[in-house]
Amino acid sequence: MQQAEQIITCEKCGKKLEIVRRCRQVRLQCTGCHHEYQIHEVASRLDPATEALLGQYTCIIYD
Repeated sequence: MQQAEQIITCEKCGKKLEIVRRCRQVRLQCTGCHHEYQIHEVASRLDPATEALLGQYTCIIYD
């Protein structure tokens, strides 16, 4: 039995979160309502694919 892909979603509207990288920060932004989350706010819910993408950054700065 194949396991369904887990996707991290917005707590406000339920849409998918995507990684947004700026000059001095990396955040997760909702594709629906555009709310932004700092990594530590959703760290316990990261799906394997998002975690792998975040692992490509040498450091993530928390503001």
